[in-house]
Amino acid sequence: MSRRSWWVMFSVLGASAVLLPAAALWLAAQALQPQPIAAPGAPLAISDLNAARRLISREVLSQAFQGEPLTLALTASQAQALTQDMGARVLHAPSSLHLSEQQADLAVSLPIRQTPLRALHPLGDWLNVRVRLSAPPSGAPVLQAVQVGELKVPPALALWAAQRIAEARGLRSMAELGLAAIETVQLSPTQVSATVRWRAELSAQASALLVPPEMIEALSRAHHQLAQQLRPAAAQPPATPLHWHRPLSELLPPLMAAAQQRSLALAFTASAPRLHDEAARDNRAALLVLGLYVNRVSLATLVPAARDWPALPVRPVTLQGREDWAQHYLTSAALATDLGGRLSDLIGMYKELLDASPQGRGSGFSFNDIAADKAGVRLGRIAVQQPQALQARIAEVQADTDLLPDVRDLPEFLTAAQLQQRYGGIDAPAYRAVMQDIDRRIAQTPALR
Repeated sequence: MSRRSWWVMFSVLGASAVLLPAAALWLAAQALQPQPIAAPGAPLAISDLNAARRLISREVLSQAFQGEPLTLALTASQAQALTQDMGARVLHAPSSLHLSEQQADLAVSLPIRQTPLRALHPLGDWLNVRVRLSAPPSGAPVLQAVQVGELKVPPALALWAAQRIAEARGLRSMAELGLAAIETVQLSPTQVSATVRWRAELSAQASALLVPPEMIEALSRAHHQLAQQLRPAAAQPPATPLHWHRPLSELLPPLMAAAQQRSLALAFTASAPRLHDEAARDNRAALLVLGLYVNRVSLATLVPAARDWPALPVRPVTLQGREDWAQHYLTSAALATDLGGRLSDLIGMYKELLDASPQGRGSGFSFNDIAADKAGVRLGRIAVQQPQALQARIAEVQADTDLLPDVRDLPEFLTAAQLQQRYGGIDAPAYRAVMQDIDRRIAQTPALR
């Protein structure tokens, strides 16, 4: 290479070393702003959730999964309240929603000090994101415009980035299935409504996605183990009533002990990453099988091959004597293994608020139900993050209080008015104090430390 060629190459490299950081700094300066564009919203009112009650109806959900259309309509104020509440809980950021004719403008203000870009806070304290969506005649909303600070981002680039983020978190395929189920969306200044239909081909895709081949084997092991545990003892008198309950502390430990034995056997031949993945898969299978069982849902709805597996006798499963606590606990645990704890927390809290609603048919808001939800979320998180440690802990469980702290003293069956009068509503200081007490008790529970 000639001297001139070397000089040109070093000149280009030197210019790049200067210009690229300068360009990145300029982009950051354009993206960051000193003030948020979205202000914190008012506390969520229970009335804002009333329209969503039918979504947790078992009958409606059953019809939806059989292909019947399901429509949810919210007023503009309800949609705004839910947007603000979910923005605060999921992103820890203020957000706002403005509806117009067949368009929706969403704004989110992310505090830069709470993001990986915190070192850039001298350039601005807020990352303000504006998104415009439009409703086509059919199908999911379409991304029309995206702006980050003063930067206009091409929608195609923003969509690509969103897909990469969802893929990194293992949510892209599920998100695409959910969007494919949307038939129509109607937007107006006063209302937003959406109709979804869960078609047969979507069920097949969801089943293949949620239950890959390697998971079916783990589910089969857990199912057969549970069937063996539920089988009446040979010495049991024939006249014994069929509706005897089984404490969760009698069913979960043997399932986890079997998973632990498999992990110990694999430890001699499998690499550390593979051992972790196999243990997490066995834990997830055990929690899913139990979660479906306590909710009276057949595993065959997810795994057609399960129709040929041993039938499970109908037996109430209880947690500290309560069947509903076992349902809260195991449903939250199964959700947390795949969807993450924060979403499971949201589902539990919103359901309790709906139960407290005067227009609803629920039994009222119960802090001990919330405690069962939160404990289940923690169990699900540990099941996939520290799978072998959890197997060892659960295998040693002796009583239900090893799985869930004693929460019988917590208030339950509160109406919306009582919740407001005694605790100031959700997120008020008195409410947060009870939640902190619940978290403290859960952190001290033997299986969940």
